[in-house]
Amino acid sequence: MKRFLFLIIPFLFLIACQANEEEIIEPNNDTPTSAENETTIQDKTLAEFFQEDQTIANFKGEGNEYASYTLQTQHPYENYVVTYEDNGGTIVQRIYRITKDNIGLLSEMGEAYDPVIPSFKELESMQVIDIYLAAPLEVGTRFNDWEIISTLETVETEFHTFENVIVIEKKEEQGNITRKYLVKDYGEIKREFIMVSDEAEVIVTSTFEKLL
Repeated sequence: MKRFLFLIIPFLFLIACQANEEEIIEPNNDTPTSAENETTIQDKTLAEFFQEDQTIANFKGEGNEYASYTLQTQHPYENYVVTYEDNGGTIVQRIYRITKDNIGLLSEMGEAYDPVIPSFKELESMQVIDIYLAAPLEVGTRFNDWEIISTLETVETEFHTFENVIVIEKKEEQGNITRKYLVKDYGEIKREFIMVSDEAEVIVTSTFEKLL
């Protein structure tokens, strides 16, 4: 059952130049263009799908001994997020980069008992190894083996009932299904793995329970 171990998971600043009364406002080449503003907005939108810096959350697991875990989130630099997932069997460090198009996974390291966060320069040189979430955030968007299948899901947890939850899904050839449920300001609030076999269907879930 340990195969489930790795299966189971700021604001736009608008600068305005104010002139004195009756003064003609000249064009300012340093003022962000519409395209630049749009990029910043998109970056912000995707950045909202993580918990706040230094947040620790507990997830309740069902169906597997490693489904329960705690998740610590850090924001060491702008547009970079580091998470530590501790399920009692190991600690997994994941490093993400946020761009206007997607949230890219840069690193995933198990047994991260004494982890080191790379410097900003090192992070800038790292290559994306997987896509965690991609824009546009609408049904039908595909990235790698994942697809957004809903943006209006309701998810009940012991902590809160979440509305407008985004659901992404990955289907394997043998029929296994993995789903992740994400919502603004909290990020991933539920993870679901369905393993299909001739004998029975095994469902493993990890659901947001509380903030520590």
